[in-house]
Amino acid sequence: MDPTSHPDALDAATSIEPLTALVSAPTLHKMQERFAGLGQVTVCICHPDGTPVTKPTWGSAFSELIGNSRMGEAAFREGLAACSRDVKAAGVTCHEGMTLYGAPIVCQNERLGVIVVGVRAAHVPPEESLRVITAKYDIDADAMRESGVPKFAWTGGTPEAIHRYADELAETIATIYGQALRITRQLAGLQVVHGLSNLLSGTTDLQEILDLTVQRVVAVLRVKACGIRLLNEDTGELVIKAVHNLSEEYLGKGAVMLRDNAIDAAAFAGEIIYIEDAGADPRIRYPENARKEGIVSGLCVPMTFRGDTIGVLRVYTGVITKFNEQKLQLVRSIASQAASAVINTRLFAAQSEADRTRRQVEVAAQVQRRMLPASPPDHPVLSFGYVYDPALEVGGDFYDVIELPGGSIGLVIADVVGKGLPAAMLMSSIRSSLRAHATSGKNVRTTVANVNRGLCRYTLASEFATMAFGIFSGDGRSLACCCAGHLPPLLLRGDTFQELDTGGTVIGILSDAEFEEATTEFEPGDILVLVTDGVTEAMDFDGHCYGWERLQHSISKHSDLDAQQLALQVLWDVRRYVGLAEQTDDITIVAVKAGG
Repeated sequence: MDPTSHPDALDAATSIEPLTALVSAPTLHKMQERFAGLGQVTVCICHPDGTPVTKPTWGSAFSELIGNSRMGEAAFREGLAACSRDVKAAGVTCHEGMTLYGAPIVCQNERLGVIVVGVRAAHVPPEESLRVITAKYDIDADAMRESGVPKFAWTGGTPEAIHRYADELAETIATIYGQALRITRQLAGLQVVHGLSNLLSGTTDLQEILDLTVQRVVAVLRVKACGIRLLNEDTGELVIKAVHNLSEEYLGKGAVMLRDNAIDAAAFAGEIIYIEDAGADPRIRYPENARKEGIVSGLCVPMTFRGDTIGVLRVYTGVITKFNEQKLQLVRSIASQAASAVINTRLFAAQSEADRTRRQVEVAAQVQRRMLPASPPDHPVLSFGYVYDPALEVGGDFYDVIELPGGSIGLVIADVVGKGLPAAMLMSSIRSSLRAHATSGKNVRTTVANVNRGLCRYTLASEFATMAFGIFSGDGRSLACCCAGHLPPLLLRGDTFQELDTGGTVIGILSDAEFEEATTEFEPGDILVLVTDGVTEAMDFDGHCYGWERLQHSISKHSDLDAQQLALQVLWDVRRYVGLAEQTDDITIVAVKAGG
């Protein structure tokens, strides 16, 4: 039986059951027989009203013959009833010299039953008395003689010793019953929690989880109402999220701030707070509202899972109610189970959102890569090579090679501030703008200025980019270049490097910024290398940057390679320098070589 569906099961587990519900009659009878054999006394275990739980174990054949007779059985039952009414009353006589003593079996101040012990005086009745007894109880004379009279043992000890043993046996039975009762109650509580866990695990809907929890608490504990408040960590307010049997008027009584509420603050510290009378408790902030709602007693229980308290579960009753330890622990377990479900639901939602974002990022990364040149242009004099290595799946670096009218070639490398999706989106916008302006036939500095003005119109002050843009003449023998806040392109001619640093400020900040350009001859054997600061600022484990000198050394070392291999080898030199240190910025390298 699931106590979450059948509240009577929990009520039964929290009440005192009959003795035989938790200690079986065969077990009781076996204990009774051992006691009777040890003390050579008559023993019978009874219900609190004196009706036998077990069949009597007789201390002698003499007692058995009398007790099994119709008259003797009636007398014995009257004695059992008398002992049950007045336990531990000495001298309750039964029949023919038997004195009864009752030892109560008590658990949690409830009488479960009585052990009744019958003791006879240690003497043998005279022959004449036996004949009278035989006739009185209508016992067969031969059976009486065969019972061992006068050889039977009358008792195995003093009445006082036997009474003490009966008391100890009663205490032992009560202990066994108490242990079984605790196990039963714990099992009932586990069934409630398990049943609720099964219900909550069937949904990832947070509101459904909270609604199910408050409904089950009311049903299982048979209380007036239940509510759940979850903490808004940004505001500190305990926001009502689910209720059962509370009016809208009561719920709208006012905001509940954790810092202002001693009861909820104590619950967040791990305590279960008991309110005996909400209308008179000074800790209650809205006592009039509680009285009007008919709320009397209550509990405030922390919703905690693995040390993380996310809210409180409140239980309300309509009368003054005491909650035993078992119910307190049950409510704590339910609150913890609900907290676990809430946290797991939040994690599931966060994971789902993360998966959705990851899929979007993957698509964005594919789109971004498609924006980069798929292959270098076919030019009779110039050869191109490029490497793009973003720190994240998408990045803010970009490069492009643009075939322009008249056979000229536009070349750009840029670095947008930031990383990830925002930087990638800004990069895409700059690329589109540059391509549109570059094909208009304007010179380099005008093209850069136009891109800058457009960028300033729709970006924040914190959104900007560095860019180096140049145009190779159709014959590939000259390069007009503008360096807008970017690392200057490096021109290697023979063994000498030249920095092409003419240009101006970054783009995206000052709409009226002016830019300059410079034209450089591009001779056979010349090598032009453009990089973003992800190359020069790449750091090893000691925090030292790769730097400008190492970059120049790498270019010189690999100058005999074709443009693509040169770009790749520079990247590998950077990676070898960094080692296992984490890459923190995008890396872009563009190389151009002039043929003969």
